[in-house]
Amino acid sequence: MRMTVPRLALVTLVVVVLSCAVRRADSQKPARVPRLWDEEALRDWAMPLAGLGVPPSFESSASYYARPVDNLRTWPVYHPRFEPPGYREELLRKGPQPLITLESLHTAQDWIEIGRVVFESLDTPASRTADPAVLAHFTSAESVDRHRDAHHDVLTRDGILLDYRWVVDLDGQLKLSLSSCFGCHSRRLDDGSLLVGAPSNYDLGDSEATGALLDSITIGPGLSPGERFYAQFGVPWRDDDPHARLRSLSAEELGRELGQPDGAPPGTMFARFNGSPLHATRMADLRGIRHRAFLDATATHRHRGPEDLARYAILVEYADSTAFGPYTMLPASEPLARVRPPDEAMLALALYLESLEPAPSPHPFDARARRGEAVFREQRCADCHPPPHYTNNLLVAVDEWVPPEPRASELSPRGVGTDPGLALYTRKGTGTYRVPSLRGLWYRGLYEHSGSVGSLEEWFDPARLEPEHVSGGWRGPGVRTRAIPGHEFGLRLPAEDKQALIAFLRTL
Repeated sequence: MRMTVPRLALVTLVVVVLSCAVRRADSQKPARVPRLWDEEALRDWAMPLAGLGVPPSFESSASYYARPVDNLRTWPVYHPRFEPPGYREELLRKGPQPLITLESLHTAQDWIEIGRVVFESLDTPASRTADPAVLAHFTSAESVDRHRDAHHDVLTRDGILLDYRWVVDLDGQLKLSLSSCFGCHSRRLDDGSLLVGAPSNYDLGDSEATGALLDSITIGPGLSPGERFYAQFGVPWRDDDPHARLRSLSAEELGRELGQPDGAPPGTMFARFNGSPLHATRMADLRGIRHRAFLDATATHRHRGPEDLARYAILVEYADSTAFGPYTMLPASEPLARVRPPDEAMLALALYLESLEPAPSPHPFDARARRGEAVFREQRCADCHPPPHYTNNLLVAVDEWVPPEPRASELSPRGVGTDPGLALYTRKGTGTYRVPSLRGLWYRGLYEHSGSVGSLEEWFDPARLEPEHVSGGWRGPGVRTRAIPGHEFGLRLPAEDKQALIAFLRTL
């Protein structure tokens, strides 16, 4: 979930990634719905953390399945000028609707289709509100327009506000809520269409109503602002934890430290729980995810099949880790969520996103691109990015970390020298970055694991190695210029070869 960092509110939006339960095009539904939050499956799923030597701990299966099930479908929020006549009245008339019912699922395609509904419908339950002031804002065209611009509270061609959902709750009230998966993993293209599963490029509007939605899901409400910040992002096993100095700050002081522009376009970066506003996370591309062996930029979790991917969706929205070895960041009395989704809904979500491949490129495979493909081969780019998926699914260790011997088979023999921040100084820090797929580069918008690079031209410009470089992407809070180190492959190519290589990469 995206937010302005000074609010320090958490919405662990689903960076949902799903794999191969229905890779074959058969007409049968899955034989069974597995118990997803299973202790045996969780045991070796997460990767050990650099500097700690053990993976995060998880909520027990018994505790997780003791939660009440939240199985409510949600509905689009239209801009008031586009809302169909009687729309909200009809939602109230229908009453609470289930997100998923097993009785309607007979074929693999049925599961994929209901997975699409789950992807669009999942919201953050803690944000649901019937507050009259919030509802008044979203049902007034003038109020909505006052806080909209080209990047905030954007509309689809049909007039739908992308980051919000209506839900008729079990008490029969119509409530407004924040979108989950769909809000961070759909991209508005230049022609106004949406590319579903791609990283977002829009953000929430800065209205009091949206602020109220975010404030309703603040982590650690009993903590001071600095302690709340540390509970979300601190890395206590590191003596050089960069978050420690902010632990005693007031809300105003945190705002001054973290609220300055960071250079990234709105909606493209994420100071996620267990991540960091100092080492922010680029919104993930979910298209083609079934071809990837690890999840997250730092390969925090293994991807062994569809259950792992559904499990990951549960983790980031409903059950993220708060204990790391001997360190507990939040008390058990303050869980991140108090409900759970149906397992079958999360499996269906997996099957849907599993079906999404990178979108066909609009860029032509012309003579220049063909020359670029030859440069790609000549420069041995395929050693790490072999076709057809343009990744070798290995991990690259950062220079400052010495991997243990048992992990050698997962590591690329080539180092790339990129910035170690996300891999060492966050709770997502495994000491590694996964080798990314190059498919879909044409639509992603930001490059490098930290989103520091705004274009392929900048990526292949040796000027980015200099401290005076002004990044076209994320720079960090208050940072105006900085070097973007590492991955120097291709930086010294002749200009024509470089342009040809970029043309080829845009066709993937």
